[in-house]
Parts: sequence; C-alpha cells; structure tokens
Amino acid sequence: MRLIERLAQSDPPQAKDAEHLAELLAYSAKLVRGIVRDRLAELAADEVTGTPLHQVRQEFRDVLYSHPEAGGYSATDFDDLFSSAFAQTLAFGLLLVREATGGKPVDRNAYEQMPKEHPLMRTALRVLSLPEVAAEVGIGFQVMLQTVNGFDPNILTIRKDGSDPILYFYEFFLETFDPAARERYGVYYTPVEVVRFMVGALDRALKQDLKTKGIVDPAVHILDPATGTGTFLLGVADRLRREVSETDGPGQAPAALRGLASRMYGFELLIGPYAVAHYRLHHTLARDKDGKIDPTFRLPRLGVYLTDTLAEPNAAAPAGALGFVSDGIQDERAESNRIKTQQPILAIIGNPPYRRLEVGENESLVGRWMDGVWDDLKKPVRDAGWGNQLNTFPELSVAFWRWAMWKLFEAENAPKKGVIAFISNRKYLTGKPYAGLRKMLRERFDRIEVYDLRGDGRAGERAGVEGDQNVFNILTGVAITVAIADGSRADGDLAQVDYVDAWEQGRASQKSKLAWLLEGESEGALPGAVIVDRGLLDDMRPAPFLNGELLSVADCFAYTRGGMQTKRDDFIYAFSEAQLADRIKAFIASSDAEAQAMFHSTGENHWSDAKAVPFAAGHIMQASYRPFDRRVIYNHRAYGAYLRQDMQSLWGASNAALYAMKGGTGAGPAVWCHGLMPDYHGFRGSYGGYAFPLYDRRPGHGPHNLKPELVTALSDAYGSEVTPEAVFDVILALLSATSYTTRFAEDLEDVFPHIPFPADRAVFDAAAAVGAAIRAVQTFTRPPGEPFTKGIALAQTAPTGKLRPIDPRDLDGAALTLCENGSGLIAPIPREVWDFAVSGYRVVPRWLAARAGLDATAPDFIPQLRDLVGRVGELIDLNLHADSLLIQTLDDPLSRDSLGFASADAASETAAPEDE
Repeated sequence: MRLIERLAQSDPPQAKDAEHLAELLAYSAKLVRGIVRDRLAELAADEVTGTPLHQVRQEFRDVLYSHPEAGGYSATDFDDLFSSAFAQTLAFGLLLVREATGGKPVDRNAYEQMPKEHPLMRTALRVLSLPEVAAEVGIGFQVMLQTVNGFDPNILTIRKDGSDPILYFYEFFLETFDPAARERYGVYYTPVEVVRFMVGALDRALKQDLKTKGIVDPAVHILDPATGTGTFLLGVADRLRREVSETDGPGQAPAALRGLASRMYGFELLIGPYAVAHYRLHHTLARDKDGKIDPTFRLPRLGVYLTDTLAEPNAAAPAGALGFVSDGIQDERAESNRIKTQQPILAIIGNPPYRRLEVGENESLVGRWMDGVWDDLKKPVRDAGWGNQLNTFPELSVAFWRWAMWKLFEAENAPKKGVIAFISNRKYLTGKPYAGLRKMLRERFDRIEVYDLRGDGRAGERAGVEGDQNVFNILTGVAITVAIADGSRADGDLAQVDYVDAWEQGRASQKSKLAWLLEGESEGALPGAVIVDRGLLDDMRPAPFLNGELLSVADCFAYTRGGMQTKRDDFIYAFSEAQLADRIKAFIASSDAEAQAMFHSTGENHWSDAKAVPFAAGHIMQASYRPFDRRVIYNHRAYGAYLRQDMQSLWGASNAALYAMKGGTGAGPAVWCHGLMPDYHGFRGSYGGYAFPLYDRRPGHGPHNLKPELVTALSDAYGSEVTPEAVFDVILALLSATSYTTRFAEDLEDVFPHIPFPADRAVFDAAAAVGAAIRAVQTFTRPPGEPFTKGIALAQTAPTGKLRPIDPRDLDGAALTLCENGSGLIAPIPREVWDFAVSGYRVVPRWLAARAGLDATAPDFIPQLRDLVGRVGELIDLNLHADSLLIQTLDDPLSRDSLGFASADAASETAAPEDE
C-alpha cells in the first residue's frame, strides 16, 4: 500500500493519445476495483455490516442492478459485479465531467459539475463520491482523479479526417481492465463496419420505403433497446453529421446533432456500459463545428436510460435506502416507461444479446411479462405439431425481436409501421422452434432483408468454405435483418424476403466480411439478393438442393431413429468382449462407493439399478461406434440411456443403415453405411445423427425400410424394375461422391442430405454398383482390395510396448511410430488416407487415438490397422468413381415432382423424436 501511495503522490504518466488514455484509465479503474473488492472481503471477514460502503453496495444491488442475470452476470458473486461497476462508473463519470467543463480539473465534488442532461450519472457519481465512501476507497480515488486530470483534452478532439479518437475507447479500456469481458459479455462491442452498414440500411429504408428524410428527419425517433456503450447511437450520429456537413455545411452539424439528441434513445440494463454510453454520446454530440468541446453548449437530456427493456412497462420497481438516489432512479424509470409505452418510435436498431436460456431462466432473464407476450411465437409451433421442438426456443435475442414488434405495432401510440434493423443470432432463420417468429415477421412486415453473415464457430469447417469466421469474436453465427413495414403489401400477402449470403458472395474471413459491409455502407444495401418465396412457417433462406427439387434422405425411408446413446461410453463400450466382461464383473462386485464412481448416474440410469443386474455374456453386442471403428457394448437398458430397443428389433440378425446428420454436414462423405447397430455419434464423433436402415425385420413390417412409393416411382421412371437394395446403394454412392458436400455446402447446413436421382437408367445402375462396393467396404462385408493393402502400412519395425497417444500431426512423411520407445514403425501410410475425414472426424488418427494404452504387440493390432488403412484407401477411390456419376446425374436429375412426391420444405422433414 505504501508503494501505491508513493506512486499516487508522483506525477502520473501523460497520455499520448486516446488509446494510451484508455489504458491508463483502465489501470486506475483496476486499482479502484481491487480496493473495493478487498475492502468488502475484509469487512465480511470481520463480520462488519452497515458501513457506508455497504449502503452503496446495497443501493446498487436493489436499484441499479436489480436484475444482473439478464445482463450476463452471476447474481451469486455480487461483490465482483459491484466492484467492477463502481470503478467503471467512477472513471467514466469523472471523465465526462472533465470534458463537459472544457477540460478543467475535477475533484471529489465533480458530480456538482455534471451536466443536467445526465441526471442519473450525476446521482451515481454523487453516491460514489460520498466522503465516507471515498475514504474507504482511499488512495484509489486519488489515483483516479490524477489519471482523469493528467491528459491534454486535445487528444480526444475529432480528427481532421472526421474520425473520432474514442471510437474504440472502451475496447482499449477493456483490454486492460477486463480482458475476458469481450468474450464473456460480447454485447458491448459491435464492429464499426457492421454499425455503419446497418445505420446506412436503416437510413435508406426510412427514405425509400417510409418516405421520410431518413435519420435527419425531425419526425423520426430512433431507439436501441440493448444499447450497451451506445455504439449504434454513435453510428447514427456519425452518419447524420457527415450527411448534414455535406448537404448544409459543417456549421449546421452541431445544431442537427442537438436535434438528434432529443429524438434518439437507448435502453441499457447495466450501470457500467450505461456510464460509458453517456460519456461517448456527450463526447460526440457536444462538439462545435471544429470538433472541440464547447463548455457553454447544452444538450437536451440524453435519452440513454438505465432500464430493463424486457420488463413490464410501469411495473413496480425496488427503491433504495438513499433517498436522493431513489429520486434520481424514479425519474429515470418514469421517462424510460414513457418512451416504452407512449413515444412513437419509427426506427429500432441494435445488437440484442443472444443466449440460449436454460431451464428456469425465463423468469430471471426474460421476465414474466415478456414470457407471456412471446407465447404467440410458440403457439404456431405447437399448432403445427412441433411442440417437442420448443426446448431450444428460449433465446434472448428472440425476446428482443418480440419486444421490438410489440413497440412498433402494439404499444400505446404505436405507429404500426417502421423499420427494425438487428444483427442477431442467425439461428432463427431456420428450424421449427423459430417458425412462429418467422410467421410474425412475414405477417407484420412488407419486406424483410436478410444479410447472412454466418460464422457458426461450433459447427466446424464447411466443405468448400475455407476459414469461415464471425464478424464478432464469438461462436454464435449472426445475420443482419432489416424488417420494413411501410403498408405496401396487399392484404393476405406475406412479406417479401430478400436473402443475401456472405458465402455466395465469396466472403468467409472476418476481414473480408467487414470490408464487404463497408462497401455497402453508403447505399445501405448489398447486391446478390435472392427472393425467398416460401410458406408462412418456412425457413427464411432459399429452399435447399436445387430450390427444393431433390428428395431428402428422410423422404426415402419409412423408419429413422437416432443411434444408441449411452451417456457413459467409456464404461459400457470396449474394444473386446473380454475387456468389457471384466469391467462389468468388477463393477457388480465393487463397493457401492466404487460402483457409483465408475457408473456416473444420470436421470435415465442409476448405478444401483445397473449393479443389481447379474452379469450375462449375452448382453455383450458388437456395435458401430464411429466410421470404421467397431466396438462391443453392454446392451442392457439399465446401463445405457437410449439403446434404441425399437431399432434393435427392426435391425434383426443383420442389416445395414445409412447414417447422416440433420444439418452441419461438412467435408467428406455426406452419409456413412454401418453394418452394426450405430452409436448416436456414429457419423462424425459428435453432434449426433440418424440411422436409415435398409431392412425392417419386425413382424408385420418390411421386409425393406425404403418407402415402396419411391421404389415404384423409380421403376416407373426407368420403365423397368429397380430393387430396394439398388436404390439404397445409389443413395450411398451419390452422397459419398467426393464433391457432393462441396457442391451443396450451404444447403447441408440445416437439413439432411438430399439425393439427385439420375434420370438415366445406365447412370443409376453404375451408381448402384459403386454404392454396393462402398457398402461392402464400410460394413466390413469383405476385406479391402489388394491394390489398397499391398505394400501399404507395413510394420517396418516391431512394436515393443503400448500404443502411445497419437495426434493427427504425428505422421512423419509417410511413416508413423506407434510406441513411445520408438518401436513399431509403420510405413508407408498415404497422406490422403491419413487426412481422410468425415465432417472433420479424421478416421485413421482418431481410431489410433482411441486405442492409446492398448498393447501394440497384440497379434491382431497391426493387421487391424492395416485393414483400416486399406479400407480408407479403397473408399477414397470409390468416392472418386461416385463423383463422376454425380456430375452426370446433376446434368439431368429426377425432381421430387416427377417422382410423385409433393412439394416439401426443409422445416417439414420428419425425423426421430428429440430425446437425445
């Protein structure tokens, strides 16, 4: 502490520019945050309560942060949240006062100089400056004052090129103050390129469709319902300043900005970003034509309010113990409620938070009122018979979409027209859970523009799309949506949906996407739109697979089901019957504590129930665990969560099944053929999948699982009979073709693979032959062909130990060492075999990695490895043959109509119940 005091008494470093100032301010704020947090911990340890610092903490908890969960914060560690909010509010409050007073130094009474247009900021700064509270913060308050007073205000002046030096000020601040904050609460920052494009689109729609003068029109009121640090409001101000400077001269810009300030609003839930927003807006709006702060300049009350957007308007809210704070917050709430309920808003813009809600979070994050309001987005889904899909519906951005439509169309004085421009989770564009949202959008708006920026980080690489990145540093894919209600749509018609795909425009990297958006900033639009002419509940993307002309794999089979899901793979799967038998016997013989640790109970299975079942060798069954990876499983319902007894009955003594994913299929084959009961993750090792068996062995069913009408339709199309086995093999061949997932990368994102059946019978027969060979290789019906094993993957040296952990990077040229001691050199392994993958699942390296620790000297280990390498090599060759047939097929495929199948949409695909 003495060191800190000596540092505080020395001259502070002089900030060179805005970025340096942000860094210095962040260091000071970190000091304040640490002091406040440590002091609270000391008081708690001493069991001291009721201090002035505690009173301020309680005021923050009850009044300013009554709903921290909705902002992405944990309510269980409020000291951490309070300390952070205390430091940020103090830092940006003092900075705001210094700017507003023309650069004069600030002191502990700075709140008295806070401009009247920031009434709640004045109150908050007054609370933090109370003598008793400042005393608790001690040297931290002094260091903060020195930092705020220790820079030349000219470094924050608008530059000659018109750029604002504080544009990324909060980003720079967070990099030092809380480096993890951007990932933890990505709601704070939106790239300027995104903001400029969206503001341009909003301005264009207001002019072109709503017949106003755009954002400069005095009658246009604008709202950001999740404003964060005010980035979109600053973007509106920046475009207005540039437009007015160009049309009326720079001397008119300050007056135009002052007018904008009286009709531009933002709602923010958290006091930290709220304080930053007030500072940034004052910094931008209170400048003269030369870009300098005019201390005599008075803005109207800034319309950024500390409020919960999704809370019921005019609902009772808690009041704190400090009367002057309650007065300030009550005034804030009254005005924000007026804007919510009475102020006509024509333009809504922003980046609402996106987060899938967990069970029980509806009330804490969305609130009871909105939970009731958005039920009309669920009802169409239930009415369509998809109610079981609603478990993925609760998503925070959906709540903001519903609120924005309530504001435009249902609130008191609602204009029943206007524009919503949101960048949000792109998931709503597709899938059954969001069909009700798409329905309401299509019914209430006249035109909807979708700019799909993609960037789904969790989905992995797409075939043919290299390096897809998000415009944010997050994993959730996003899309910009501009929804326009101007009254131009005829009664009974649905909104026209115009869809622009970043991938189709060759934009994959973050840099290229941002540059693309900047190209469209001026016009507020981008070329390449495709009209999406689909039904009320359908996806808001073009119909996949030749505009809906092809049959889905789900259309072709009568029965489909997800594979076996155990919830404890490491326990009930093994590589040999002996290994599994020993494990199950040991489990049954173990103590209760040991059994509990081994089993890992879930809601579906409890360790005690499994332990009570006597061991029986008959329960050990072979299964297809992953592509080319067969294992054994202990097949008893007490052990596995979903062992698919119905599909086991269908399977019979022998069968084969195509296995595919309902969306997210990446590079490599689009289906896999398993000859044993498949695991749930049997396609790519994650994200599940569905089996489409060839035969149905159940009494009274089958004998085939392919729909008879498909087999009949193909026979009619060719003028001669085709067999179900041939149809199955054609599907397998064409969906395994080397280029299939590249050609249909965008289509495979959300739906099952679709089949282009050839119109030419000769091509059909050739594809059936290739598919039969693929089926034989993948199901281990025969060994791989000699050309793919002779001289391949030979044991150059004998292994003398256990298999070491294998990594995909371990292939040295064409050689692989199996054991840690350097023994067991296998070569040559062709690079294309080593790299072969199914939607990112590297088959050979993953097979080896799963067996780390096994005895590499076992007599069957190297033969199994050589067999695997040979099968992969032959499969690569067969997939190339299939590709030439796919190319011929795509020249003239049979459409679903020609096969007698009614027009169907991706949203209507049937699949297994979502019990996985």
